[in-house]
Amino acid sequence: MKKLCLCLALTLSLAACGGADAPQSDTRLVQLDGPVSSLKVDGEAIPEALLEAYARKRGWDLCDPGQRTQVNEQVGELLAVGMQARRDGLLADPAVLADLELERLNRLGGILMERKAPEPTEEELRAEYQRQVDTIGGQEWRVSHVLFDAEARAQQFIAALQAGADFDTALSSQAGQAGVRDARDLGWIKRPQVPAALGEALATLAPGGYTLTPVQTEFGYHVALLRETRPFAAPPYQQLRQGILDTMKSRRALEAAKAIREQAKVEF
Repeated sequence: MKKLCLCLALTLSLAACGGADAPQSDTRLVQLDGPVSSLKVDGEAIPEALLEAYARKRGWDLCDPGQRTQVNEQVGELLAVGMQARRDGLLADPAVLADLELERLNRLGGILMERKAPEPTEEELRAEYQRQVDTIGGQEWRVSHVLFDAEARAQQFIAALQAGADFDTALSSQAGQAGVRDARDLGWIKRPQVPAALGEALATLAPGGYTLTPVQTEFGYHVALLRETRPFAAPPYQQLRQGILDTMKSRRALEAAKAIREQAKVEF
């Protein structure tokens, strides 16, 4: 069933929403032209292009007899379910057709962005890796904090600490109180895992020190204690390369989509 769910959107988005120009009399589940394959489901010949699309998604080779058999089995299962959906009248349901059309448009846009966004070069990937390593730095921090709604409450908390209150005791007393969004030990963290302003403040502290003024972020006002530090060595480039590549491609796709949107005439 899992493999069915993974591929259902692909088949159906290629199928029932064959486009505004598709003839109304065409009752095929798969609205694709071209040579047919050897696969038939309930007597309907299935286009080779659909098998090729499925194999492409899986990274399989249709020239390999074993892999073609798997494609036939899995696409056959998809089509059998799709045909039952057609018999049950789902393809006559306007809401279902609208959902399928939305999926088709989403996928079409995704393919365009994949092709339009430039592929990062090896030099760019290594530069991004180095940027991330420099941002993380060579240390991890063990941090506790209290996050307040209002600056005045945070200042009161700091005043209590300066008067001699133990940080852990004061932290425990704040947990669950009105105006306190969070009060806990954050454990071992790296600088990019906290808001920039908080990271800057922590970087100025020695172990055992706490922020002497409230640190404002988009979440509220932090009072943080740097408990201890330890060295951190980033994983090697090759271990992170795929993740960096995926992130950069996603970012570039979003930038390309934004540029297209800004040029389009969209009226409400």
